Amino acid sequence: MKDKLEELRAQHESRKYLLKVLEDGNIRFKLKLARILSTEFDREELGWLEHFQSRFLKMDEQIALLRHEISEQQGVLASVPATVELETAAASEWMIEKRFAMVQQHFDRLDTDFRHYLQQSFPQV
Repeated sequence: MKDKLEELRAQHESRKYLLKVLEDGNIRFKLKLARILSTEFDREELGWLEHFQSRFLKMDEQIALLRHEISEQQGVLASVPATVELETAAASEWMIEKRFAMVQQHFDRLDTDFRHYLQQSFPQV
C-alpha cells in the first residue's frame, strides 16, 4: 500500500510540473501575440489573431480547471490512511491523468497551429 501511495504522489508531482510547463507555453503564445499586435501588421490578419487569442484564453480555462483538480487531489493524497481511500485516490488520479492527456493534446494542437500560422503570416516573429 505504501509503495502505491508513493507512486501516486510521484505521478502527482510530475503532473504539477507538466502543468506548469503548459502554463508557461500558453504565456509564451500570448506574449508572441502581444508582440505582433504591437507592430505594424496587415489588418486583414486581425481575424486570425483574435481566433488565436480566443484559443489561448480557452487553454487558460482548461489549465485552471486542471490545476484545481490537481490541487484537490493533493489533499486526497495527503490524507490516505486506508486501502479503500487509496483505491479512490488511484481512481481519481487515473481520471486526472486522462483529462491531463486531453489538455496536452489540445495544447499540442494549438502549438502546431499557432507555429504554422506564424510561419505563414509572420515569419519574422
